[in-house]
Amino acid sequence: MVGTPPVVVVTGGPCGGKSTFMVRVRERLEKFGYHVLVVSETATELITAGASPAVLGLGRFQERLLQYSLTREQHYREIAEAVPAEKVVILCDRGVVDCAAYMGMERYKRMILELGYSHGDLMSRYDLVIHLVTAANGAEEYYTLANNSARQESPEQARLLDAETASAWLGHPHHIVVDNSTDFAGKMTRALRALSRKLHMPEPTEIERKFLVRNFRPEMIPSGAVASSITQDYLVCPLPNERRVRMRVTDGDPAYTYTEKEPTGDPTTRIERGDSTGKKAQISQEQYRQYLANERDPELSTIEKVRHSFPYDGKIYELDVYRGRHAGLVVLEVELQDRDEGVLIPEGWEVLEVTEDERYKNRQLAAAVF
Repeated sequence: MVGTPPVVVVTGGPCGGKSTFMVRVRERLEKFGYHVLVVSETATELITAGASPAVLGLGRFQERLLQYSLTREQHYREIAEAVPAEKVVILCDRGVVDCAAYMGMERYKRMILELGYSHGDLMSRYDLVIHLVTAANGAEEYYTLANNSARQESPEQARLLDAETASAWLGHPHHIVVDNSTDFAGKMTRALRALSRKLHMPEPTEIERKFLVRNFRPEMIPSGAVASSITQDYLVCPLPNERRVRMRVTDGDPAYTYTEKEPTGDPTTRIERGDSTGKKAQISQEQYRQYLANERDPELSTIEKVRHSFPYDGKIYELDVYRGRHAGLVVLEVELQDRDEGVLIPEGWEVLEVTEDERYKNRQLAAAVF
């Protein structure tokens, strides 16, 4: 196997299509030469074994769930490293951050702090999060719990859990929400496309639209949005390609990434990878510092911004409020699953689309005072 295997979380509210999607993902990936390891849902295993929240209490159950999940995932990571295939991917039926949806974010953070973890550390374990929205939100006639004896939620409870789950993952750099705006077959296709863009099939692409927000006021930031402080620097690289390193701090937890980007000719779409070998973009603090010390492009300035991530219209919106040299600039970015997908702008926001305006590319901003 070459590089570190990507780890993909498939999550969402009850009856969102996770089981069906996991089967289809495995079939598709194997057609592309991947060896697929599937980590089944830990909560279902515990509940069906008799270790439910009703028996242990919610707090004890979630603590056991988190620790057991981490142990299982680590075993699968070690197995993946030993698999003699060139391409390996780990699919997780839910991730440990889902615990926050069932016990509340504040209680969850107290719990993981006592266990020696941080929210940022736990999120950074996963390369991609695909959230399949519950059928109880937009496809109510198909909502059923018949295929999982461990689930008992009413449609109202399912919608609440779905929203809480999406909120728990806010701030993850690759968080895709797939709603019920199409039929189920279309939903599966959109989710598969999201996965394909990240796994070199044949190339992972980033499809996004970008809007300049002309009337920004702090009170426009939606309640519940997750704020991340981003510091981004560019490394020496021949144009039109990019190499960059980024420090992202969410709720006091730093994460460091290395990314390469390559244009495709379509202004909404770029190839994005961790590096030319397909390795993970996640790097250590020491690697981050070494990149800055040895390869930082001295002709480009540092990009500083606060990114506010929030769910809207079945997607994850990212509002970037720039600081430093570019203070006053506010840009809304929306990552799409299809280049023809529409974008709904929040009511009262005055925006100008700048997707094709090179001046608003971060690298161009780093090259000049805007």
